[in-house]
Amino acid sequence: MCWYRKLSKGIWRTSFQAWGKKFLEKNPMNLLMIWFVFTLGEKIIMRLCPTEEETVALLSKVLNGNKLASEALAKVVHQDVSFSDPALESVEVSIPQDILGIWVDPIDSTYQYIKGSADIKPNQGIFPSGLQCVTILIGVYDTRTGVPLMGVINQPFVSQDLNTLRWKGQCYWGLSYLGTNIHSLLPPVSTRSNSETQSHVTQKPSSGGSHPFSAVVSTSEKEAIKGALSRVCGERVFRAAGAGYKSLCVVLGLVDIYIFSEDTTFKWDSCAAHAILRAMGGGMVDLKECLERKPDAGLDLPQLVYHVGNEGAAGVDQWANKGGLIAYRSEKQLEAFLSRLLQHLAPVATHT
Repeated sequence: MCWYRKLSKGIWRTSFQAWGKKFLEKNPMNLLMIWFVFTLGEKIIMRLCPTEEETVALLSKVLNGNKLASEALAKVVHQDVSFSDPALESVEVSIPQDILGIWVDPIDSTYQYIKGSADIKPNQGIFPSGLQCVTILIGVYDTRTGVPLMGVINQPFVSQDLNTLRWKGQCYWGLSYLGTNIHSLLPPVSTRSNSETQSHVTQKPSSGGSHPFSAVVSTSEKEAIKGALSRVCGERVFRAAGAGYKSLCVVLGLVDIYIFSEDTTFKWDSCAAHAILRAMGGGMVDLKECLERKPDAGLDLPQLVYHVGNEGAAGVDQWANKGGLIAYRSEKQLEAFLSRLLQHLAPVATHT
């Protein structure tokens, strides 16, 4: 049985439940619960119930008795979700389900989702903020090795029809398992309606002579990193919201590199894109270890893994990408990028 047929029927529901369980275990007083406590005076833990009717009843408590809204939401979360793609029809991959772990981020770039800006203009196809930066991330990894195997990135706000104001989304996926590497590709721009505001272009920003690399970074990136990047990439350094969206910019070839030096991204932020990039011949590595690594030593690139927490850390911090990260499409290109970056990076920055 094809891997997507085997998993698609239950993966969304199962992964949501798995994520919720892990999140509530690590965050017994999460913001959602606190909001319900302060608003309604009752502590309510949201969960997906065994039946649609039970979920309606639970949602009604949260939504102050709004049965219509509760029924609409419950119907959506309880429906069977099928995922298929013509590119997968000829591929047969059998993966034992008992070795699979799942990381899910139900809404990445939450602030942009809440703010709801729909009129942000892109910079060479890359949105610095807005609804286009919102993603839903599902990453599947091998529980024995921590290697990412499958990834799905759903971008629900890709383009907006200017006549109806309705949004269209796009789903991207990748599979890398035992020598099988397959992934989805962005449809050509020419197939889309001219009445829609596009979120992407098929060509990445033009190369700049002595600055052959392009990168996307967080607005909160360290000055030392941004300074070095300006010398390596010139004006081809782009700022964007959302770890999932920045990773997607690499997947789509809009930039060569996504670099982040802080420890504020987590396994659920990176697993999905990492799996897709592996299927494309790229990957996602620990930035700090890369900067301390000696290229001539013949050591493998320090790929992120997803099955073990950070030693000595507690709560969600044990699942942080502690050394920062770099997402890339080509290992050869990454090595060349790192070589140039190190030339312009102050020694102190490699150990922060």
